[in-house]
Amino acid sequence: MKKIVVISDLQMPLENRRANKNLIRFIGEFAPDEVINIGDITDYTAPSRWSSGRRAEYGMTVKEEAAYTVRHHLEPVRAVYDGKYTLLGSNHGERPHKYLVEKCPALFDYDEFQEPQLLCLDDLGVDFEPVKYDFAPGWMAVHGHARGISLSRSAGGTAMNAAKKFQKSVVMGHTHRAGIVSESAGMGAHRTLTGVEVGHLMDVSRAGYLGPARLANWQSAFGLLYVAGSQVQANVVPVSRAGSFIVEGELYK
Repeated sequence: MKKIVVISDLQMPLENRRANKNLIRFIGEFAPDEVINIGDITDYTAPSRWSSGRRAEYGMTVKEEAAYTVRHHLEPVRAVYDGKYTLLGSNHGERPHKYLVEKCPALFDYDEFQEPQLLCLDDLGVDFEPVKYDFAPGWMAVHGHARGISLSRSAGGTAMNAAKKFQKSVVMGHTHRAGIVSESAGMGAHRTLTGVEVGHLMDVSRAGYLGPARLANWQSAFGLLYVAGSQVQANVVPVSRAGSFIVEGELYK
């Protein structure tokens, strides 16, 4: 039996700090066979479209945010867990390089602003998958920002749309929603596709782009997968606003 912890959308330094600390402790105690981070591990506020033409664009915080992510997530994880850790490419992860392409094309091939270099992934023994990751037979992980994936307002619906597109069950982030949807087809419902959205781990109070009311159809959570050969059981673990959660009867707070 293979155990996989799935994380998405920490968006550091805008993360729920207590949830991040509890998750790191859980990873150390649970000792999964793999951790999959589906992306948006760092926010990279300055090069975002929300900052364009505003004071935040001139904050020069890209390397500072990357260093924060290393210091407060990747290095602490590595202090308690030496297993396989895989990070996927994502829209936030692409922000620094995309900014170079659009605003400073003469330097677009400057590798220092690619996410693997910014986060020192080689030094930390973290694998990087820029597009998708096939982690089990018939199952794949994607961040969810790619063109051609239809967005749904219902939790799990976007992942289900991606599963139909790729004809594989899909685990994804990006929507900040948490839910599982399955659809079966064929005589005797012989084939089932499943879409899993694993929520987010942000501190919503820091998401200034949501406006003063901070209204959003988001759910804080992470994923827990059990893999036995070709059989995959997907679970979504809700995380409270205070950063606590329950796994297999144990409260992490």
